Amino acid sequence: MSSLIVMRSTPYGNTNAKDALDVALTLAAFEQEPALLYEGRGVLQLLLSSQMDTPFKHLGKILSALPMYDIEHIYIDKDSLTECGIDAKQLQNLPVQCRLLDATQVSDLFQQHQHVMVF
Repeated sequence: MSSLIVMRSTPYGNTNAKDALDVALTLAAFEQEPALLYEGRGVLQLLLSSQMDTPFKHLGKILSALPMYDIEHIYIDKDSLTECGIDAKQLQNLPVQCRLLDATQVSDLFQQHQHVMVF
């Protein structure tokens, strides 16, 4: 079963971002090899030095655990970075390898997976 987890929620205001990562870790624990796509406001989850005042824990430590679970297919929508005013250089210190995708590649990614979960 191939699953794509689409991260569209900001890292603050609700638990959607953490819930999505929990689903990814659970799928990986059962050897399902989930893929993650950060798009829309979800790319804000990747800013490890965010100064937002939020009651939620930062997700950076969970991101650093992804390789231990063999979650290796992590993608970022280039257009979303531009829309959120994020330069790709700001993501160089991420604890995981991510691949930038253009709009056509994002569309193809959706077609390659049997299940798509959007958070």
